[in-house]
Amino acid sequence: MRCNSYTKLSDSAYKLTNLIRISKPITKIFGPEYTTSLDNIEIDITFKCNLKCYNCDRSCTQAPSELTMSLEQIRKFIDESISNDKHWSRIRVLGGEPTLHPDIDKILKILLDYKENYSPTTWLELTTNNFGPEVNRKLLKVPRKIYVNNTRKMGRFQKKFEAFNLAPCDNRIYAFTDFTNACWITNDCGMGLNRYGYYQCGAAGSIDRVFGMNIGLKKLPVYQSEFYDQKTNLCSLCGHFARRRFVPGNLCKPVNGEPKSNRWILAYENYSKQPTLSLY
Repeated sequence: MRCNSYTKLSDSAYKLTNLIRISKPITKIFGPEYTTSLDNIEIDITFKCNLKCYNCDRSCTQAPSELTMSLEQIRKFIDESISNDKHWSRIRVLGGEPTLHPDIDKILKILLDYKENYSPTTWLELTTNNFGPEVNRKLLKVPRKIYVNNTRKMGRFQKKFEAFNLAPCDNRIYAFTDFTNACWITNDCGMGLNRYGYYQCGAAGSIDRVFGMNIGLKKLPVYQSEFYDQKTNLCSLCGHFARRRFVPGNLCKPVNGEPKSNRWILAYENYSKQPTLSLY
């Protein structure tokens, strides 16, 4: 069940109430609307993708990368989880297309060992686009105890995808916004982890990868306050912030093309220099 159930307010009514709720004065009174789930995590083990969808919120199309998480980083995550007595509710493995990671079998085994030997109630999930023969061959080897979330993508256009590259901070209507309000993704999907550290969500980690702020947390967060700087900086660049609420797929309005605001245009132009970020 989603914490942020969809309500059928008109777009104009929702935009107005949303702007009021996320304003700095209202946030100061009531606090941030969404918090990051500390029980769920999404691990972006790679940003490689064989499909490269428009408006990808991991920027696999806009800023392709061959870099991946190492087995040592996955083991570090498990060691941190155990040392913090962390029994995850859900661990979701994704990317990019996670089956394109050269060590996908070993990564899944490490996670499965954690589940079987330490946290049997943890739900392990692999999210895949199910596109192409190589991906399908890898999926046949996924252990049965790991749930495969098959998104069954058939091409580069996805109706559910939002205009990820429209930065709210490039829009004057958000001039008085407190971006620590975040959105439903932090609450439902939980924190994100990639080769650069922990973030308030997976999409935030991909933003840092492109903009090179180098603000990934290098140890497992245990308090909401640890995400404050990330939400202030990364949510202000995230196109998901415009909607903020969960909207069922059949009600999503498809995005025309792949719009980008000024900060994203500049960031992608500079990305060819490959921002240097410290590793997790």
